[in-house]
Amino acid sequence: MQLPTSTGWRSTYWKLRRRGAFDFPVLSVAAAAHFGSDGAVTEARIVLGAVASRPVAAPAAAATLAGHPLSDASIGRAAELAAQPSRPMDNTDFHLTWRKRVTKTFVEYALQELRGDDMREVRRRVARQLL
Repeated sequence: MQLPTSTGWRSTYWKLRRRGAFDFPVLSVAAAAHFGSDGAVTEARIVLGAVASRPVAAPAAAATLAGHPLSDASIGRAAELAAQPSRPMDNTDFHLTWRKRVTKTFVEYALQELRGDDMREVRRRVARQLL
């Protein structure tokens, strides 16, 4: 099987976990966006993991990005919408309210990375954080 070319698409995956090494996620965000020649998003997808009993798509959040460049305002708006369906289960020692709140932050990280921001330092900080 061959995958279609990904011309114009960028994607990223962010995973929050207890330890910096291999560990199951307590939150994950997968985001992809197709960019037009003018730099505006033509289509986007955002999917949350570990915040429900199955992956949760955030189509309303992704739809708000279409037709616009990834500005701080559009990222903030999309992250707010993406966090709404987040319903973390009580399956870790993390507080549920905190996990819901950090969903928005991780969606922002993912979209900033899609925009082209250098997120390496943020990734290092998050991965080495004792939560």
